[in-house]
Amino acid sequence: MKKLKLLIITLCLCSSFSLTSQDQKPEYKNNFENYENGTILTEPGVKKRLFTWGKETKFTAVYSEGMGNKRSNGFAKSSTNQGVYCVKYFTLEAGSSYIWKIAVKLEGGDQSKRIQYALKVTSGKGENSHNYVSKIIKDSKMGEWNEFKNEFTVKEGAEKINVTVYRWADGTSMCIDDFLVKKIN
Repeated sequence: MKKLKLLIITLCLCSSFSLTSQDQKPEYKNNFENYENGTILTEPGVKKRLFTWGKETKFTAVYSEGMGNKRSNGFAKSSTNQGVYCVKYFTLEAGSSYIWKIAVKLEGGDQSKRIQYALKVTSGKGENSHNYVSKIIKDSKMGEWNEFKNEFTVKEGAEKINVTVYRWADGTSMCIDDFLVKKIN
């Protein structure tokens, strides 16, 4: 009986460690080519899941011949509600440098609306927050892919990272492709 209890406890600890380490993988690469068209990428259980802030926001896989970044076939497309956030969470190594690449395209909506979007890499909240990357993109044109490459070095005490891309205007979809976070040293 004691051996059975010990086995169950060991299995629970191993399962818990496995689930925790899955969420904290320090590298993420997704070109959205391997999803069935229409897959909701923000749903639990989806491989390489995307996260959002706000209940209305969803990202859906789009498989469309040559419509992705660099004429690829797959990308992710947001819902059209106001304030769309796409977020990935990481626990990274202090003192190490990382690269974040992403391609972004806005679709639909009114070109005359405020169609800017932002790219951010942050850690913590309030007085304990640290901004690694903070860019506001104001000069985007509807329907055109823009590629971004950002490098940052993780500070001691600021290893829990939020990688975020977001846009404000309602009635506009934000498409993302070629999403990469990778250690470079």
